[in-house]
Formats: sequence, structure tokens, C-alpha cells
Amino acid sequence: MTVSPVILALIPELITYVRVESGVQRLGGHLRAVETEEAFLQQLASAPALAVIDLGEQWIDIMSLGEACREAGVPVLAFGPHTDLGRRRDALRAGVDFVYPRSKFMADPADCMRGAISSTRAKTT
Repeated sequence: MTVSPVILALIPELITYVRVESGVQRLGGHLRAVETEEAFLQQLASAPALAVIDLGEQWIDIMSLGEACREAGVPVLAFGPHTDLGRRRDALRAGVDFVYPRSKFMADPADCMRGAISSTRAKTT
């Protein structure tokens, strides 16, 4: 029996939330979406299968969230504007496991999340 993955997402923007929610549903998973860093950090304790962060939100401290996810053993997928190379570089420095341009992620969020979850599971077996 396959366990439905729980995806934790820090996605404050409604339209983006709806697209991610649809992708999680296509995976047969459950979305636990939050709008603040504080709520995100609280939800990490529930050991989600994956954390998703929208790098387009400049107020998000990707360095501290990436570190918190590493400490919790939760893989991270981040996406953001393809033109914001500094933000993508910061995400990689923060230990984010998967960084996608927003266009690629939004084209098929289910496939990106499925790949991240599968890759992470393969590393742990």
C-alpha cells in the first residue's frame, strides 16, 4: 500500500497555491500550505515528504528555511523567476535539493514534485 505524501508549501500567492494544490492532488498527496515562515517552521515537525518554497517572495529567508529543512531531514524544492539568478544561487547555498525556474515548475508541478520525492526516497534506500 502506498502512503499519500504530505507536501508542506510556503506559498502566499493564491493563484500559485491553486496550481500547487492541483499538482499535489494529482500525486494523490495532501497539501499543507502556509503563508508565513513561522507556520512553515512549525509544520516541519510533522515530517512532510517534501517542502516547497516560492522564491519569488523576496521576504522569505531561504537561508534559514533551507537550514531548518536540512536539520529536520525534509527535502526542499524551490522555484522562482528564471531571471533571478541570485535568488536561485542563494537557494542552492541554503541546501535546497531541487531548484526550478517558475515556468518549468508551474508547467507541471506534479511531475517536479514526484521527481523530487522519488529521488529523495532513492537516496534513503
